[in-house]
Amino acid sequence: MKFPRLRTICTITTGLAVLSAAAGCGGSTTSAASGGTGLEKTHLTVGALPIVDDAPLFLAIKNGYFKQQGLTVTTEIIPQSTLAIPDMLHGTVDIIGSGNYVSFFEGQAQKTFNIRVVSPAATCTQNSFGILTLPHSGIKGPAGLAGKTIAVNIANNIQTLTANATLKADGVNPSSVKYVVIPFPDMAAALKAGHVDAISAVEPFITGAEQGMGAVPVMSQCTGSLSHLPLSGYFATAAWAAKYPHTAHAFQVAMQKAQAFADANPAAVQKILPTYTKISAAAAPHIKLGYYPPTLVPAQVQRVADLMLAGGLLKNRLDVQPLLLH
Repeated sequence: MKFPRLRTICTITTGLAVLSAAAGCGGSTTSAASGGTGLEKTHLTVGALPIVDDAPLFLAIKNGYFKQQGLTVTTEIIPQSTLAIPDMLHGTVDIIGSGNYVSFFEGQAQKTFNIRVVSPAATCTQNSFGILTLPHSGIKGPAGLAGKTIAVNIANNIQTLTANATLKADGVNPSSVKYVVIPFPDMAAALKAGHVDAISAVEPFITGAEQGMGAVPVMSQCTGSLSHLPLSGYFATAAWAAKYPHTAHAFQVAMQKAQAFADANPAAVQKILPTYTKISAAAAPHIKLGYYPPTLVPAQVQRVADLMLAGGLLKNRLDVQPLLLH
């Protein structure tokens, strides 16, 4: 099924000059623009989520990192990363940004598609990923979530997986919780209206719910064995990566630089958030940020697939190493 084209919000054009940059994965290379020696494709469309995970993507555009690699990148804001999969498979979206690893690894294991992880996006920290509720809900911690309804952006994804693992670790039967799919931008309204008892959110929606309606956190989804768990990455099809290897590498080099810049410059991340999310400039400095890894670390990404196996989302162990673009 082909989804409608999504809203284009940011385009940056580039010339055809040849520039060099540091390469990902510990090496170095020179990426040439399409003026004669390099990229198979110079104009890319990236589906992006209005969350903090994608801040490096927009910083890469703003700071000219894609331009340095001879790329023109256009972003299309999507409410859920999986909604862009049909466009990715049809070739109208080149790369999906900040897709949660669980949904894409699940599709890979089921042979729905064959993907490659082009770049990491975000790794969670204790305050950047968790469950919130209203102060008068009576829910004070994980035990209070038993029998409750929790909003998640996508079913059977990184949210439900980490929530179930955390609940189980706290002695709560995960099967007692009901998950309801509500896009991130609509979660606060659903919580306020009483349609759900709690929401599983990431930034900037955590701060938005806290400041907008006084929501309070009751459970982190990034503590204990889940501490610093990789959450999301940039995905392309294996066929796309094979057809455009130099282009894929150029994108990876630009994102490596952007990820490192974002992690070292939280103020720059907070400043760019209002340009592609609904977070206000006044609220942006209060956003709690995770970690932006510059390169793909197989052992870390493997943690997600292993957690999926333990949580019943995979029938067999998935080796992520062949899926990572190097």
